[in-house]
Amino acid sequence: MVKPKYKKRDPQKKRELIKWRTDQILNAAMKVFAKCGFEGTDVEDIAALAGVGKGTVYRYFKSKEDLFFSVLEWGMNTFHKRVTGAISKVKGSMEKLKVALYTYLSFFEENRDFYRVLVLEKVEPKPSEHEKMKKGHLSGIRFLENILKEGVKEGVFKKIKTDSVAYALWGTSNALLLKWLLSEKKYPLKEEISVMEEIYCSGILKGCK
Repeated sequence: MVKPKYKKRDPQKKRELIKWRTDQILNAAMKVFAKCGFEGTDVEDIAALAGVGKGTVYRYFKSKEDLFFSVLEWGMNTFHKRVTGAISKVKGSMEKLKVALYTYLSFFEENRDFYRVLVLEKVEPKPSEHEKMKKGHLSGIRFLENILKEGVKEGVFKKIKTDSVAYALWGTSNALLLKWLLSEKKYPLKEEISVMEEIYCSGILKGCK
């Protein structure tokens, strides 16, 4: 991560520097939360890993709780951008589903610390944070549901209850991610793609028994 040069009276450079510093702190926080857990994390440890002073962290984030939920929001936004960007490059509902699955697993394999924080750390959110997290999960499920609807319309998928199937596939994907995260034996997460494709074929593809 290269620090952008900042010139006084240059609003664009100032915004770039703020974003760079924010990402720097969030990335450090994600690693420390994943290693130490929320309760075991000290903001000083995050500041040290980010290479900034503790006061700088508090200049960007109000509290440790604010920083924790900002890590979750930052990670989910990055994830959604990655998936939508990959999907935009392909056509056909089945191909979109495969690309979504591959991108989903690839993202979390590359960002194991984020998934550990997302799944294993349970911190009671404020109502506003809870609503953000809810919207984040729902947007992923709705995105998957739209691909399923497209497939039904194309005649590629069976006539299914797309909302329920979207929830089921989302849940299955998360279960396989959790299995990978908790496994004592390390293995490429992409190995689970064949499992998911088998579920798709036997469950929703037309012409499959």
